[in-house]
Amino acid sequence: MIELHQFAPSYNLPNASPFCMKVETLLRMAGLDYHVSIVKDPSTLPKNKAPIIIDDGKTIADSTLIAEHLQTHYDVNFDENLTDDEKASAHMIQVMLEERTYWVLAYSRWIDPVNWKGVKEVYFGRIPMPMRMAVSKLAQKSMTRNLQGHGIGRHDPEDIYALGISDIQTLATVMKDKPFVMGNKPSLVDATVYAFLANLFVDGVNSPLKAAAEEVPAFKAYVARMTELYYPK
Repeated sequence: MIELHQFAPSYNLPNASPFCMKVETLLRMAGLDYHVSIVKDPSTLPKNKAPIIIDDGKTIADSTLIAEHLQTHYDVNFDENLTDDEKASAHMIQVMLEERTYWVLAYSRWIDPVNWKGVKEVYFGRIPMPMRMAVSKLAQKSMTRNLQGHGIGRHDPEDIYALGISDIQTLATVMKDKPFVMGNKPSLVDATVYAFLANLFVDGVNSPLKAAAEEVPAFKAYVARMTELYYPK
């Protein structure tokens, strides 16, 4: 059975990491059995990040590489209903969300003072004091370095959010009122889009990025549709 190593659920989501939620959604889309192991310290994992899967003794780290493994190892074709042009568009949407929008979402949680106090409690509230304070400061400092390294953290908050809002508007233009990102059936990109939009809508984290997403009624309907399909109660 596939072992999925990911962070513990929070915010009433399958996972507060869009990448962990993406991978678990892909496993469900593929109808594969899996077992979850909770990661407390990602520095113990290959590439120092979650999620990873262990399958037939092989460890695969990074959500995109995991998706490729599922498709080749289990003969799953998430995009079997897409044309080549649609696959290209879906790929660009996935890269946009994972390589830029993610960092705006991370900024809204880890850096924006409007949200950091509440986020810190969600992520680190179970750690006893004074260790909680030390661990949360180190985690925030690490995220600050990552944002700087990416480049987006070098901008003013208004510019950071403006970049993310343009991504949200682009996604809305592509999706329109379609049931799923590329049409009438879910495809690979839906695992990413679903994970990101669901994470944007969590209670207790507010930002211009979230406000922009809330202006698109089709987004919440889409999240509800994907939840009913893959995480029914």
